Amino acid sequence: MKAQSRAGSGGAWGDELAPTARRMVAAARRVLAREGLAGLTVEAVAGEAGEYRDAVRYHFGSKAGLIAAVVDSLAHDQSLESFTETQAMPSGPQRIHALIEGDRRLTGDVPTFQDFFAILPLVMRDPELRARVAALYEWYRDLYVRCFSDDDDDPRRDAFRRHASLMVAVIDGLAIQKVLDPDGCDLTSLFDLWEAMLHDSLARVPEG
Repeated sequence: MKAQSRAGSGGAWGDELAPTARRMVAAARRVLAREGLAGLTVEAVAGEAGEYRDAVRYHFGSKAGLIAAVVDSLAHDQSLESFTETQAMPSGPQRIHALIEGDRRLTGDVPTFQDFFAILPLVMRDPELRARVAALYEWYRDLYVRCFSDDDDDPRRDAFRRHASLMVAVIDGLAIQKVLDPDGCDLTSLFDLWEAMLHDSLARVPEG
């Protein structure tokens, strides 16, 4: 994951990748959706993309690098779009509301989370993948903190980072419920409740 450079770049996902690498990530997602995690092999992805097997190592370093790029592609653009929208808002309740709306849209993207949860068991078992995806989550948390405060020296940043960790957990937890029961999981009411709880908790963070 190039999480650190990406967080400040403002670009869409894949801007830093060669066209061949982007095609291979798209091919990997098609293979994953069609054949599941067991079918997501380097050979299958290369064949789907019409590339040589060695192209995976050339562009991603390893299969783990390719998988990390797939995970990155699943939610990067939506997260960055939400961040851009919230930063345009004045800080306070209006910005928090825009942030929650972006999270609601992201959580409701069932196909994306189906792909993510299909890959997750592999991520948990592979040390390299765990580190790469952990870096991606760090990028998510950093986006949230920057939405809470524009001041890099804000003494509340540690408290905001704890809130950011909970926000990521809410998205992943509700996404699981939405994937399992699309009609029974009412994201509108759940995120309305979460927004009220978030406002209350943020109001309790001391200024100094």
